[in-house]
Amino acid sequence: MDIRQQADREIDAAPDKTVGFLLPEDEWEAFLAATGGEVRGDPPETVYRGARFRRAPVTMITHEEGF
Repeated sequence: MDIRQQADREIDAAPDKTVGFLLPEDEWEAFLAATGGEVRGDPPETVYRGARFRRAPVTMITHEEGF
């Protein structure tokens, strides 16, 4: 599933259609290119199909053998 399909699915599932999913910082350029979303506000949010998508910090969790 591509990022636009994922966004559409999340918007359709949201009860108030105003909050979508959080995206890692490195995925925002792809989201904007795929959806034509607009960046608004401070802190920045992307608006697509009337839903607001908030930026999210990403924490990487790794599993090491023996951990």
